[in-house]
Amino acid sequence: MSADATVEQDIARGLSDIQSVHDRKALQSKLTVLVVKLRRDQATSESTRHARALAIRGFAAKLESIAAEREFDENDSGEVAEATRDAARADAYRARADNLLRAAEQALHD
Repeated sequence: MSADATVEQDIARGLSDIQSVHDRKALQSKLTVLVVKLRRDQATSESTRHARALAIRGFAAKLESIAAEREFDENDSGEVAEATRDAARADAYRARADNLLRAAEQALHD
């Protein structure tokens, strides 16, 4: 398998995991491993290198979103100010992840 195909497959797997894995701890674990792998992967084409860079940033933002969601669920019972802050942080990172991952997908198809 070519280096570009490996990067494309890794990005697709991460996107699929985001859609299909609903347990936050499991998703966090899978995406952490994926980001490490993408950082090691080498792409040969410019578009795949660009997609890889965007995907790393997007999956990292998704990991931040998951962390904020977990903090909201696990630590904010009865703490309105903290819950509001964690929910806003999760939403901001989720939006950033969505935009970066959409751009990564687009870069693969350019």
